Amino acid sequence: MRAMERAVPQALRYSLRYAGHMAGEQRLTLEPHRDGLRVVLEAKVDLPLPKTRHRWESELDHQGLPRRYRERVEDHGARVMEVVFSREDGLVMVSQGKEDLALPYLSETHDPLSLILAIGALNIGVGQVERFSLVGGRAYVERLPDQTIEMNVAGLGKAEKVRVYRLRPGLSLLYFDQVGYPVRLTQKVGEHVFEADLIEVQRLEEGAAQETVLPNSSRPRAVSGARRASRRRRRRYS
Repeated sequence: MRAMERAVPQALRYSLRYAGHMAGEQRLTLEPHRDGLRVVLEAKVDLPLPKTRHRWESELDHQGLPRRYRERVEDHGARVMEVVFSREDGLVMVSQGKEDLALPYLSETHDPLSLILAIGALNIGVGQVERFSLVGGRAYVERLPDQTIEMNVAGLGKAEKVRVYRLRPGLSLLYFDQVGYPVRLTQKVGEHVFEADLIEVQRLEEGAAQETVLPNSSRPRAVSGARRASRRRRRRYS
């Protein structure tokens, strides 16, 4: 099984649905950083109300373990949490509002973003369970039988065989394609199901204006960028 490419900056875009209705959009960006990886997940969620904006950022080392994690949620106000993972000092330092907390670093510990990538790289059989340590708790990941699901990426609909994992607590299901891309997430929220489905993969190249290849068109459209713009070229997903 091939691993998801992480050496080239790229962005994955997802549509969000709640109780069968469109609920917003999110974007997962991965880019090399120092000797590891920076992962950023930004989401605009319209349902369930109230509307919220989320931003999660994780800085990972070459083993995929987090060094630093930051989470910001905006609705009527803003809530921010920062976590520093210091294996050298044997501490996990959590800052949330005016509260600071230091926890012992006793085993490899993940944040929500590093956990998703770690699950995508798992090599366990159907029915097996892997335990992960999180800040303040644990997560249990069970491999379920593979499924074939309908996907619509870059306007191209097709059936795709995917690996499926159940994540507890939380009753979430995570779906990964055979390359390791997270292509779907479902989670029970209240009485309904929240879903995120992959709809686009972009490769990001630094040092040029942004460029997007439109579906069913061979001509790129130039998009003016900020002072430090990047070229964005959509690649065919397979």
